[in-house]
Amino acid sequence: MHLLLSLYSHNRPQTPADVDCIIHVSWPDPNQKPLLFDIVKWCMVHGPCGTVFPHTPCMREGKCSKGFPKPFQLVTLITTEGYPTYTRPADGHTFDVGGFVVDNWWIVPYNPYLLMRFVFSNCKSHFYLTISTQLQHTH
Repeated sequence: MHLLLSLYSHNRPQTPADVDCIIHVSWPDPNQKPLLFDIVKWCMVHGPCGTVFPHTPCMREGKCSKGFPKPFQLVTLITTEGYPTYTRPADGHTFDVGGFVVDNWWIVPYNPYLLMRFVFSNCKSHFYLTISTQLQHTH
């Protein structure tokens, strides 16, 4: 499922901190949030793909068409197009997912509340959430 939220301008995130409150792109703590951790582990990890797995469906001309693995990002940046580059910490947390060691490079953006609410019992694919800070209203 892909979801693009359209918010009234006064509700749109205006700062990187606002975006960080909504979108997460890192492993949740498995001890503090074990259910969320399991959902992220089984539903929000992209791949594996790349040179080690060149025949996966996302691969186009030797590269992942989704841009994975995503590089670590110290802070969230709001681009001129309105789509943020999310904080993706190099915190050293790695976990085994199907024999593949996964760090934050491979985490698909998610909102913890929506993930717990809509994916908890039905993890068949990613629940990909994107936020735009500059959508224009159309009549």
